[in-house]
Amino acid sequence: MLHTYFRTERFKKDYSKLDSFHQELVKKKMHKIAENPDFGKPLHKPLQNFKSERAEHLRIVYTMEGETIKFCWIDDRGHAYKRR
Repeated sequence: MLHTYFRTERFKKDYSKLDSFHQELVKKKMHKIAENPDFGKPLHKPLQNFKSERAEHLRIVYTMEGETIKFCWIDDRGHAYKRR
């Protein structure tokens, strides 16, 4: 079952900065997450309501709001968890 999802403005901005190769990787991961939202790794405090999934050196951070997946941001592995 594919869950519905939306992308935050931050996610859209981060996505637009990626090259076409990484955009395609992120699209594939988004599709896997939409099929199974439990796919990603749960994060620890203070990001305990979020999950993260790898796409090479990038991290896709998302959360569930009811039955809808909210894709929040994309960042390099070393910075993905520090900005929030």
